[in-house]
Order: sequence, then structure tokens, then C-alpha cells
Amino acid sequence: MRTWALLVQVLVLLFICSCDKPSRDEEHPLVLLVQPLGDVSSEHVDSIVSVLSTEYRAHVHKAKRLPLPGHAYTTVRSPRYRADTLIAWLRWLKPDTIDHMIGLTDQDISHTKYAADGTIKEPRSKYRDFGIFGLGYVKGPSCVISTFRLGNESEQRFFDRLCKITVHEVGHNRGLPHCTDPACVMRDAVERIASIDTAERSFCVTCRTRFE
Repeated sequence: MRTWALLVQVLVLLFICSCDKPSRDEEHPLVLLVQPLGDVSSEHVDSIVSVLSTEYRAHVHKAKRLPLPGHAYTTVRSPRYRADTLIAWLRWLKPDTIDHMIGLTDQDISHTKYAADGTIKEPRSKYRDFGIFGLGYVKGPSCVISTFRLGNESEQRFFDRLCKITVHEVGHNRGLPHCTDPACVMRDAVERIASIDTAERSFCVTCRTRFE
């Protein structure tokens, strides 16, 4: 069964690489690939393609929809998918012609939160498998965003949150850490959706300078 799953992933990778090679130029030197996962809405995919094109002045492409990988599924606290496992899987799938690959899902995602000493934060029952909006590592090749915790998707606030989280996680991939400016899109959400609502969709002057 594991051999069959590996074969499917190899075929998917060959399909992605066989598509038209994304281009880059002086005006759009960054190339991003948005990967829809599962039944996530095409409208949500188009929203993050648009905001990434604007905020990063990038060539942004959409990959063929893929099912969520079974090996990322967990029921430690509730049925959801491990964000760190999804990021590793996306990194494996990412073509060399792409700078960063962004996974988008409507399923809940989670990761483990650690204290400064490297142990799982207390209470362990909460933080060993903690539900999140998105995850991206600084200077990493991929990130993942979930719409699961963003509220009513018929409201404008939902799309605003989705766009901010996407810009934020790709910002980490581009090398930006969390920002102390409460209005900057790179501010730490500190586990609260309200922190995302009070931030802007764009970078502060400091983060914009560092990024550019």
C-alpha cells in the first residue's frame, strides 16, 4: 500500500513538472504555485492568487487539485491534518522552477507548539496538537493555509483573513520573522483571530524594506 501511495505521488510530481514552465522576469522575479488540496473552493484559491500577485509582484500559478495525503491525517485531539507534514509533502512535490509552493485546504490543520526550552508548551493536552490558521517556516520552500477557522465564508471578513494569513505565511518563506508593529501583516497572531483582524494586509516599512 505504501509503495502504491509513493507511485501516485511520483506521477503527480511528473504531471506538475510537465506543465508549462512558470516564467520570471525583472518585473516579476518571484514565482509561486498555489496548490488546492481537497474540496477547497476555487473562489478561495483565486483570492489568494490575486493577493499574492499584488503584494509580492509575483507570477502566481495554480496547480491541479490534489487530495489531502493520508499520512498527514491525525486524530490526536480531533480529526484534522498535521501542518508540518503537509509542508514537508509540498516541499517534496515542488518543482525546481517554483520559488515557493502554497497549499490551501478547507480542512482543519494543526501543529505542536514548543516552549523556549524545547519541551511542549503547557498544558500539553492543548499544545501537542494545536489547531492553527496557517504555517510557514522562515526561508522554507512551502507553507500551508486552512480556511477552517476563518469564520463565515460568505462575509468579506473571511476573505480578508484568508488573504492576510496567506501573505503572512509566504512572508515567513521569504525570510521574514514576526514583526512587533501591530498593523503589519507579519505580526504574531498570538493564537487570536482578532490579531489578524487589526493588522493590515500589507507590510510595514521595515518588513517591506527587508523583503525587497
